[in-house]
Formats: sequence, structure tokens, C-alpha cells
Amino acid sequence: MRKLPAVAILLTLLLSLPALPSLAEDAPDIPSLVISRACPAYPGEFITITNIGEAVDLAGWRISDGEGSVTFAAPLPLQGMASVTWGGADARFPELYPGEAWLPSGSPGLRSEGNLKLADAGDQVLLVDPSGRTVDVLVYGNAEPLPSWSGPPVACKKGLMLLRSADGTGPGCWEVRTPGVYSVGTPYWYAEVEPLLYPDDGLPALVREVDLARESIELACYIMENWTLARHLAAAAARGVAVTVLLEGQPVGGVSENGAAIAYHLQRAGTEVYVMRSSQSFRRYDYLHAKYVVFDHERLLVSSENMADSSFTCNRGWAAMITSGPLALQASAVFHRDLAGKGLDVFPLETSIAPTEGGPGRLLDIPSQRPVPVPASAALLTSPFEFGEALTLLLQGAQRRVLVQQLRIDEAWLDDDGVLRSLLSAAERGVCVRILLDSGQGTKEENARVAARLNERAREGNWDLQCRLVGGSAGFDRLHNKGVIVDDTVLVGSANWVDTSMLENREMALSLRSEALARTFSDWFERDWKGDASPPEIALPWHYIEVAEGEAVALDATGCSDASGVANITWDLDGDGVPDLSGPVQAVRLPAGEHTICLTVEDALGNIAQEMITVRVVPNGKGASAWLLYAPLPLLLLLPLLRRRNRRV
Repeated sequence: MRKLPAVAILLTLLLSLPALPSLAEDAPDIPSLVISRACPAYPGEFITITNIGEAVDLAGWRISDGEGSVTFAAPLPLQGMASVTWGGADARFPELYPGEAWLPSGSPGLRSEGNLKLADAGDQVLLVDPSGRTVDVLVYGNAEPLPSWSGPPVACKKGLMLLRSADGTGPGCWEVRTPGVYSVGTPYWYAEVEPLLYPDDGLPALVREVDLARESIELACYIMENWTLARHLAAAAARGVAVTVLLEGQPVGGVSENGAAIAYHLQRAGTEVYVMRSSQSFRRYDYLHAKYVVFDHERLLVSSENMADSSFTCNRGWAAMITSGPLALQASAVFHRDLAGKGLDVFPLETSIAPTEGGPGRLLDIPSQRPVPVPASAALLTSPFEFGEALTLLLQGAQRRVLVQQLRIDEAWLDDDGVLRSLLSAAERGVCVRILLDSGQGTKEENARVAARLNERAREGNWDLQCRLVGGSAGFDRLHNKGVIVDDTVLVGSANWVDTSMLENREMALSLRSEALARTFSDWFERDWKGDASPPEIALPWHYIEVAEGEAVALDATGCSDASGVANITWDLDGDGVPDLSGPVQAVRLPAGEHTICLTVEDALGNIAQEMITVRVVPNGKGASAWLLYAPLPLLLLLPLLRRRNRRV
């Protein structure tokens, strides 16, 4: 992965900029105001000023591009660590940064001279104090650098903005960003957690929580293509729950007819449905790739899986349902911040996706009783940026183990710094590393190359690192997971190990600290790591037999099978839990009475299946010799085995 940025996006500006010293170090009496953000083009030009020093009155301060200027003509106190933004008349700043202070052109208290209009191709931005001194400057694009600017201009393209990342006046102090990007990385909070394994648990857990919702459901996902879930969401809306859905409008391959039909069904049922897509080549995130639901601002589900039939029937994935007011509220804030871009990259359903019909789906009768939750410390992470940085730090601190289940790993990461470098460093210092990748269409070839190179590195360094692809005998069709276990911390979420997920998509994940949860998820991982999650299939010629005392009974397990191969077959004749015989075919003589025999079949990967058979031995006054009881089959076959009365069931 390419080097992650030094600071987060502008929402965190007030947290990152306080450390910046004043640019006017030679004049300590000058208030510490800086240009902290500038957007020269669509979705509307704006310039942000941030005060990193003591409170100051902006009266008399001026913003200029050398051809026009805007002066703060009236008193306007700006507290320390606070910002204010000037915007052009057509700027969409409030949609990008809801709640931030801004003054559009023509606002009372602003005096304009000339025409302050930032050129798309390049321009100069100056911040001038009441005495006429230029205290900060930004030069971008093809503009001529000013004497107070160090180095070449900052490169900037249409649809992007410039964000200050360090003190100074030069291109190294600025980073290019997409306007309006918002990301969070929260502290750890106490949470009660229900771990979920897809495809087994996903749909029942979702339906249960939808049915239990009392006030609100906020759902964001990349793909919505399951009618059963849609029917339950519609039923929730019908009983008065405020249901809001935000969908990705431009997934790879486009929105399917089934997905469009579900979206319109939800809308007709009273659900608010919005679509995130590009407009005039602008959107904040490459994809809305997150998969999460907030219930009643109290509970939160975060998943690696889409809300589609394949997720609930054949994909391997992880999810977590947590009860935590603080984290649910944080996730809700992300949801509404993304939804705030209406008219920019969020639009009503009918302006984004053509209507179709489909169905039917059905309502499921899911028990409303929740399982006993697991206490944990939990943090919410999103992309861009925050998740990748947190993952890197977590890997850097690994001490015992790192278990990774991924749809794919970007092959370019093998030659880059960041996440994979931190993973390899962990292996180099003795941490046990296991990586399981998908082997399906579209991922197999790249993942095979990644696995080969990682295993080669492990051999060269004598590391305890193994990477493999899912085998053909796995109990699922596609490894779609994005899960990571580092010691006793589990990461569950939507972010693939590719640059797009880390730097450009909207992704969401939970970081869960708990020995018990880590044990559950690692057990799931180990089962998949074996390559065969299914136990052997048992096939017997009979389950009940009746014989006369003294007659031999043939035990035949040759019909049992397993994709990984049957490794061991044992028979417990007396019910004490200890095998008495081993092998697929045996013949025994049993004393009079009814006997329950336990057959145990184990495959090559340790999966076990058991089955009971019943033998009723009818007394006839003539018992068998004790030495024949466990006699091997070749000897018993010499006996008149066919002289018996059998009733088979």
C-alpha cells in the first residue's frame, strides 16, 4: 500500500492543526491565522482560515488571489483552534461540511473588491492582515510562485481540494484531497458483542434485529439483493419505524434488476431510499463499500458481507452485532454525514436507478431472543485512512499471532510500505502468521502469486508464516471475508487489502478486544484453514439388526466418504466412549440383549461425524465363546454367517 497521509481529512483539522506553530514566527504579535484548506473548482470554490493561536477578531483581514479580494469588514471573533470558510456564491460547502462556519459571497460583513475567483488551472491565495502584511500564501497549478512561496506550485485537479498538512509555505506542506471526505477512528468503548459467521448467522441475526427495532433503522450497503431482508425492512417501516437506506449506485457491473426492484419495493413501503453516485465526475468516495446497520441508535451491525443472497447462502464472512450507545451514535453520525451530500453525490432513488419489478421474498419466523453477548472493548474505524492506519499500528504491535482471511491482497503491496510491511515485520520478529485467501474467479491468479511470494519470503527468513488459498473442499463457495485477528483483537469489517479500500472507499470496521471473542473467531479461522469445514458423510447398510445369540454381526462403514479423505474409523461397542475396534469392516459376536454401537468417522483434517446403530441379540441358550467376541473378520468369515435370522430396518 502506498504511504498513508500524515493527517486525516479536514473534519479532524481542529485536532491536527493545533500542533502547527505560527507562520509568522518573526512577529509574535501577529495572530496565528493560516490558510488551511482551499478548493478551486467543483463542487464550488471555498477557502478556509484556521486560528491556531489565541482568539482574534477577523475585522480587517483579507483573502485575495491577486486580482480580487474579500475583506472581513465587520467584527468577527475567531476563537483559538476554530475555523471559518469563505465560499463562492455557488459553493456547496454546507453539504460537504455540515455544521461548519462559513460565509458565502454577499454575506453581511464581507466587502468584495474586484473578482475573487480561483482559477481551475492554477492560482495564488493570499491571507493578508489588517496592516497589509501577507501572513500566509498558497500557490497551486500553473500559477507563478510568489517570493514568499518555497518551491513549485502544488498540483491540483478539478474536483479536488488542497489541505494543509504541515507548517511552512511550499508544496510539501499541502496534500490533495477530495472535498467532503469524512472518516473516524474512535476510542475503545465497552460493548456487548454477538459474533456472526456467514453464511450461517447473517440473515437470521439481521432479520431479528429489524423485527426488534422500535424507532429507527439506518442501513448503508454496497449491494442490497435479498428479498427476505427487504420484506422485513418494509414491515418495520409499516409499523412506524423510521427506515433509511443508503445504497451504492454504481457497483461494479451496475445495479442489478433484482437490486433495483428491492429498492423500489422499500420505497413504496415507506422507507427513505437514497443512492450514492457520481455527478459531474464528482463523488467523495470511489465506492460506498461499507456494510452496516444502526438500530435505534443503540445497536450496530458491521459486516464483511453484502446484503445479498450469496452472502447468506454461500460466502464466508464475519460480522459483529454490538450493543453500545456511543459506537452506534458514531456510526449514525457517519451515516448522516454521508447522507448530507444530497445533490452532490447522493440522490433520490428515482433519479438514479430505473424501476423494475421482482420478488417475492418472505417473512421469516426468527426467534426474538438474542444469544448471550460477549463483553468486549470496541472501537469504530472507517476508511478512507483511519482503518488503514489502525490496522498498521495493530500489526506493528503483534506479539503472538496474526490470522488473516481476505478476499484478496493487492499484489503491489508486496513491494510497498504500509500494512504488508508491518505484517512481514511481525513474522520476522517471531509472530505466527497465517493468511487465507480466496481462490475464486477473478482473485485466484493474483492471490496465488501473492501466496507464492509470501511463502518464499518465509522460507528465506525462516519465519513462522504460511499463506494459502482456500481449497476446493471448503464448506463455502467464496471467501469474501476481510477479517484479521491480532493476538486477542479482532477486526471485522468491509475493507479489502487494496489501496482503494484503504484510501478512497467508504468502509467501516469494528476493532474488538476480547479473549473470548478472539477465541471464537480464531476457531472459525482454524476450521477454514484446514480446508474442509464439512464432517464426513456416513452411509451404512443398516441401522438396526436382530440376530440370534452366537451369530456374528458384520459392521460395515465402507460407504462413508469425505472430500478430504477418511482418515480413521472406530467402533465403540459398549458405550463407554472408548473405541473398541478400528477399521471400516468388522464382525463381532455380542451377548444377548440390546446393544448401541457408536461409529466415529474422522477425515484427514480432523472433522468428525458419528452415528449410532442398534443390535438386538435374541437368546437361544447357546452363546458364543468369549474369544470370538472381537475376532477379526477373516476368521469369522469361516463361520456359518448366513445361518441367522435378520430383520433389517
